[in-house]
Amino acid sequence: MTILPCAASPSRPQPMRLKSGTRRVFLAGVGGAALLAGAGCAGKGQVPLGQLSNFGQGLNDPAPLHQTPQAIAGVLRKGGYAIYLRHGRTQYDQLELERTNRRSGIFDLANCNTQRQLSAEGRAELAVTGQQFRAAGLPLDLRWCSRYCRAIESAQFFVDDAEPTELLSGEGEVGLNPANKERTRRVLSQRPAAGKNHFYMAHGGVFWEATGFTIQEAHTVVLDPKDLGVIVARIGPAQWGPVAQFMRG
Repeated sequence: MTILPCAASPSRPQPMRLKSGTRRVFLAGVGGAALLAGAGCAGKGQVPLGQLSNFGQGLNDPAPLHQTPQAIAGVLRKGGYAIYLRHGRTQYDQLELERTNRRSGIFDLANCNTQRQLSAEGRAELAVTGQQFRAAGLPLDLRWCSRYCRAIESAQFFVDDAEPTELLSGEGEVGLNPANKERTRRVLSQRPAAGKNHFYMAHGGVFWEATGFTIQEAHTVVLDPKDLGVIVARIGPAQWGPVAQFMRG
């Protein structure tokens, strides 16, 4: 399997805020969504993005620079990184619903019933992981999440004040727009304040389109905003506990 990155270049964007009064209701068992439905920048010999079911680590993804909890805690304590989390595990029987709703014109980011949502198992896992993330006391500057319900709900387990933004909401056919890929790269290239990190909660598809890297549901990839071709660390749900222990130590 070959997965190659799409080209882009950075410059600082500004968040797009939700309209006041927007109401969201998170309902278990309701929702939908296909993962990205097209091939994106895939060319000859590449696997179309739509064929990747859960965006696990790709064969061509570079090895993380730091792989032990102690080393990961050390770099995050210093700050200067983009901490990108993919939303929690979802209801896979709803994979086609969002695509159908989008094509029929009833898809609505403010209506969780039209989207694929977190599964009960995903919420239970996020409750544990989010508690460990909070216990780590990571120095955070910017906190952004996608406007999709599954991303907003996932972010709430980790931080109290994540700001939903259109800049991380490029899923479905929307994510295949070259302008949106460039936009996401500009977001990830933002430099945190000294000693701080940036927190992003979004999707596997938009991440793949922007960086060429893969990420599983409920997993984290730490990036260097100065060089998005480098994976600083990968953190699975079960690893946040050990990382938190070293952060406090």
